[in-house]
Parts: sequence; C-alpha cells; structure tokens
Amino acid sequence: MQLRRVALFAMGIALIGGWTTVVLATAQAQKATTDIWKDEPKETRPYWQRDLSQEQIERILEGIQKRDPAKAKALTELRKRNTDQFMTELREQGRPEIDQIVRERWEARRQERNNRFLEWLKANYPSEEQALTKLKEKDPQLYLKGFENLMNRYGYIFEAENSSPELAVVLKEDLELKKRTEQLCARYRNEKSDAKKQALGAEIEELVARRYDLIVRQKEIAYEQLLKRVEDLQKQVTSSKDDIAKFKDVQVKRENVKQRVETLVGNKVRFKWD
Repeated sequence: MQLRRVALFAMGIALIGGWTTVVLATAQAQKATTDIWKDEPKETRPYWQRDLSQEQIERILEGIQKRDPAKAKALTELRKRNTDQFMTELREQGRPEIDQIVRERWEARRQERNNRFLEWLKANYPSEEQALTKLKEKDPQLYLKGFENLMNRYGYIFEAENSSPELAVVLKEDLELKKRTEQLCARYRNEKSDAKKQALGAEIEELVARRYDLIVRQKEIAYEQLLKRVEDLQKQVTSSKDDIAKFKDVQVKRENVKQRVETLVGNKVRFKWD
C-alpha cells in the first residue's frame, strides 16, 4: 500500500510537471505570435562586419600582430575596456585577414560542391568518372579542363537532383536520347541504302517522339513546382493578413509597447501602465 501511494504521488508530480511544461510552451508560443518586434528589419552589413567566431578573432589579431605589433597591443587593451569598439576597430584593421577568411570559406564551399559532383558522377556515369580520375594522375591541367567540361555537360542534372529527383531522371534520359538521336542522324546522312535509311528514319522518329514526351514532363514538373510556390505564397498572404488584424488589436499593441520599453531600459525603471 505504501509503495502504491508513493507511485501515485510520483505520477502526480510528473503530471504537474508535464502540465507546467505544456503551459510554459504554450505561453512562449503565444508570446512569439504576438511579438511585433521580432519582425523588425535587420541591418544588412558587408561580410567584414558580420559576426566573427573567437577563433577567427584570434587569427585576425595574430595577423595584425605580425604587421603592426603596436596596433595589436592597442586592440588587446581596447578589448578589455570596450568590446563593441574593439570589434569595430578589429574589422577595420583586420580587413586582409577577413578577406582571406572569406576566400577560404568560398573555396571550401566550392570544393565541397565539386566533391559532391564527383560522387554523383561516379554513381551515374562511372566510366567518365574513371577516365577523369586517370587524368588527375597524369596531367592536373587536363584534369581541370576535363572536370569543367563534365560539369558543363552534366551539372544541370546534378543540380536538378537536389530540388527534384524525378526531374533529374527525366533530364538524364533526355540527354541519352539526344545523344542517340545525333548518332542516328549522322548515320542516316552517310547511309547509301534506302532501306536502311528508312529503318533509321523510323527509329529517329521514335526517339524524337519520346523526347517530346520528356520535354512535356519537364514542363509539368516546372508547373508543379511553380504551383507549390504559389500555394506557399498564398499561405504567406493569409498569414500576413491575420498578423495585421492581430497587431491592430489595442491590447496587443499595449503589451508590445510595454515589453519593448522594458527591454530597452533593462526593466530598471518602474512605469505606471494602468
């Protein structure tokens, strides 16, 4: 009996705790939906004025130390007194280091994309990926040129796969049919036999008809994607309309003004709101 009472007591605590969590989560969600200040426009800053990690800050300081030890020492002292002013000065004095960080970040993203493309190429066109790999070992310059050619040839299919796998399948088949059609057309132009020409012409017609269907499917997929964007925009329009109606409410305005003023002054001043 004693154990049963303890279990019931524990369950009660758990239920109360769970209910409290639900209430708090609901209150936070309600606050988020009625907080107009979260929608304030954000200042757009150039890349050298954006947030820097501690590791990047130390790297920039090391660079300044090498160029101008006195300036680095002054920045270190400023960092202790005024963090905001320190960051402003650091961004101005550390432009060479920040430029290098941005270049490295861009290069890392480019390399990551290239690696993903090579993996995709290996899965979809293994023979061409193998030939490219051999070039890398023999002649790096030819490898770069070959990579660029393959990216130009297949890059649009690779990119399409990220947004629509079905579209990538359609584009891949269409490319294969296009190659096959060009080959048959070359044979047709050089063929002397009328009978073989007729057979080639019939095959070309089948390929062109299939390509026509694939192009129509591409347009259908594009339409479906556009329709989805329109539906999303319609949801945003409805949500925006509801927001406007909500924020026109006198009580919501009063709560927002009160919250904002208290945030700005650090809640150190007591206002008589009523």
